[in-house]
Amino acid sequence: MEIKKIELFNETLRKNKLKIVCAESITAGLLASTIASVSGASEILAGSIVTYNWDFKMKVLGVRLETLKANTAESAEVTQEMCEGLMSLYPSASIYVAVTGMASEPGQNYIAKAKVGEIFVVIYYKGQFHPYTTRLEDTGRNRIRTETINFILNTIVGLIESNAAPDK
Repeated sequence: MEIKKIELFNETLRKNKLKIVCAESITAGLLASTIASVSGASEILAGSIVTYNWDFKMKVLGVRLETLKANTAESAEVTQEMCEGLMSLYPSASIYVAVTGMASEPGQNYIAKAKVGEIFVVIYYKGQFHPYTTRLEDTGRNRIRTETINFILNTIVGLIESNAAPDK
């Protein structure tokens, strides 16, 4: 991702006095790392939790086993519960974001319903959950992860800007 876009994201949060926390699965810390890649990130980034497997999702974020079994870890339902768990864990942020998805074909012993490039994001902002499902082209594991970060940062800036606009 271009440094200018990251700086714009960070400046948008900073000027609006917003603090973000993240629950990451597919991105495995890349979201927080991207935000922190420019100076001054400590003003907006409270932290991030990488919950890559089922056990961590359940123990750290309170995702229910029933939800995981019914939907698999890469689903809108699990992402919603990740976001809710993050809010319980750190109630003083302004923006909460949870992300799951498929960056590559699963291993032999792993069952997933999502297709490669299918991404699930839930952003909580201004008292409302904003769920997103997007499908990225299968351009390789790390490219999908990078495009996921682009999607999240652009979506958050869009939410902030749309909430800052005066009512018509």
